[in-house]
Amino acid sequence: MEYESDSQQAMRPKYDCLLFDLDDTLYPLSSGIAPHCSKNIQEYMIGKLGIEESIVPDMCYILYKYYGTTMAGLRAIGYEFDYDEFHRLVHGRLPYDLLRPDPVLRNLLLSLPIRKIIFTNSDKHHTAEVLRRLGLEDCFERIVCFETLNPTDKGDAPPSEYEETDSDVGASKPTLVSSSEIFDIMGYQASSDVALPETSIVCKPFEVAFERTLKIAEIDPQRTLFFDDSIRNVLTAKSLGVHTVLVGKSEKPIGVDYALESIHNIKEAFPELLDAEERAENVSYAQKIAVEA
Repeated sequence: MEYESDSQQAMRPKYDCLLFDLDDTLYPLSSGIAPHCSKNIQEYMIGKLGIEESIVPDMCYILYKYYGTTMAGLRAIGYEFDYDEFHRLVHGRLPYDLLRPDPVLRNLLLSLPIRKIIFTNSDKHHTAEVLRRLGLEDCFERIVCFETLNPTDKGDAPPSEYEETDSDVGASKPTLVSSSEIFDIMGYQASSDVALPETSIVCKPFEVAFERTLKIAEIDPQRTLFFDDSIRNVLTAKSLGVHTVLVGKSEKPIGVDYALESIHNIKEAFPELLDAEERAENVSYAQKIAVEA
């Protein structure tokens, strides 16, 4: 068995992967994209799914709260729709011109000699457009997005990238749950004995999404920093051994490793993200001082 010397251990970086959420993480919430996304989702629910307009805002909130995304919640309670159409009508109509190139973040990411991966609930087209608008399209090794975790044809997905779990719907078709029943189930009215229906969509903040992402991208959670603006997503990652960073907050909540008010503060917050040459120089200098002493 080979053991690392003290100098080798000192040169070995604490982290070998930076895992990033996309929306409201790589660009600030103040960009104004989020309200437009919520508006488009509600319009889709009213226009395409025929849901009563008066209950849509509360329904969106409840489904997001329990299922991570409104889309996953709609699928859970029995609505059938084309995923690509949903994304096209929700994300495809966003005012992307609200996003501007971010050369500071681009230079920062490119200066970090470490794996950088996107992990988002969004679809591939939205992800590509956001990265293009920010000028970050070539800053990441890999993108794990909606299609990665929810292949429409399981036969097309490499075995290493897809493993069927109990959350997948295959044999049984979900039964459409009425709006009054969903409010009752989820606590808006009297308690109910009806079990919360499962969703076939894999997404954050649930463990299965993180577990698949870690496997697909061959990520060691113990040596990974995960950046996300959602406390729920961050806490799930933390439970799986990932080092976590809540973005958009100046104070660190309980259960979170770090908090960054801005994604631009990465180097200041994590000076250990030095490149290999700098680490080697630091080790050599430390050894020289030790010898001279």
